[in-house]
Amino acid sequence: MTTEEQVSRGLWIDPNFLKLWGSETISLFGSAITSLALPLLAVQLLNATPAQMGYLGAAQFLPFLLLSLPLGVWVDRRRRRPLLVLANLGRALLLALIPLGAMLGWLRMEVIYPIAFFVGTCDALFHLAYSSYLPGLVGQHHLVEGNSKLQASASVAEIAGPGLAGVLVGWLGAPVAIAVDVTSYLLSALGIGTIRHVEISLGHSRQKVNLIREIKEGLQLIFRHPMLRIMAVEAATFNGGAQALSTLLVLYATRELHLSADRIGLIYGVAGVGALIGSMVAGPLARRIGFGRALVSTAALACIPPLLVPAAQSAPGFTLPVLMTAFFLEGMGLAASSIHFLSLRQALSPVTLLGRMTASYRTLTYGIVPLGALFFGFLGERVGVRTALWIGTGLMSVAWLWVRFSPVWRLEELPQSPAIHA
Repeated sequence: MTTEEQVSRGLWIDPNFLKLWGSETISLFGSAITSLALPLLAVQLLNATPAQMGYLGAAQFLPFLLLSLPLGVWVDRRRRRPLLVLANLGRALLLALIPLGAMLGWLRMEVIYPIAFFVGTCDALFHLAYSSYLPGLVGQHHLVEGNSKLQASASVAEIAGPGLAGVLVGWLGAPVAIAVDVTSYLLSALGIGTIRHVEISLGHSRQKVNLIREIKEGLQLIFRHPMLRIMAVEAATFNGGAQALSTLLVLYATRELHLSADRIGLIYGVAGVGALIGSMVAGPLARRIGFGRALVSTAALACIPPLLVPAAQSAPGFTLPVLMTAFFLEGMGLAASSIHFLSLRQALSPVTLLGRMTASYRTLTYGIVPLGALFFGFLGERVGVRTALWIGTGLMSVAWLWVRFSPVWRLEELPQSPAIHA
């Protein structure tokens, strides 16, 4: 089969990508369940306060701030597939402690925090290894397609996962829902372990590690490249504001809007429907109006609709439809813009710096997350949950302006990548 024929048929004929796609889809379904089951467990079973929800959010994302940079150096010196398997096994083992603790009666918020921290550490490792592994696995011509297919899986998981979580929590309890995620990570590790792709040899992998110098190289790539730098600023602004939703939404929905677990699951599920549509239109939209305009337009769609969330309380009788609209539109924009952002970052980075570039990017953009979670947790206690949500969603609503007034806006297509040599 010629290269042209392979390109035209896409990744449907690539067994290694299909294994990665299937394995990641399984774990995404489990993660989508836990994303709702864990805060519901904290609120309903352990009676968490707004501040404790802030601690929980901070614990989950603190590893991205503290550990991403050294993990990025490690990822750039190792084969990435074994790291993906290791991260999945670690997440399964750690999350298994939650249903075990609930069964034995020793589960407390003080126990949840360290579990969340170490699961976050495995999350950081997995995402760094995955972002560095995919470009070499699929090649330049299929980079957007590969990211789109994986984002589509994430979207489907977001549709079904929270709804299933609501049902499981309502019928069997949050610990059982989390046990489902444990199984998904084990199956994902098994599937990724069967991939038979030969990774590109990294020539510096046996050289002596100079941790400070190698971390500096990743950071310099972000700060010196105008597009990478502005994308990092946009993502940090968005993620900081989004912690108001991540930290306080379950409290707001259950205690102020009096929504049941299944209705909260429905809201998350609608976001997944939007995300699925966004993942499907990302590529065609970029081809139709230009890559830069597509990225900026979908980023704006992700940033503005969350303002409807705190407004929903002012619409008695329409609270659920307003929330569903907000999450549907945000999901659509976030999925599509995430594909564009990720593909552009991968295209702009040399292969030997992919791990460190991703680590630097995540440190700068996810490092704000634990600080935002703590801030909005305390703010929710001081000024009220709804007021804190107004402040957070207001910050989100302006984040897209960073990329609108940047060189990204003028891109007609994805730049030719220095990252891929296969």
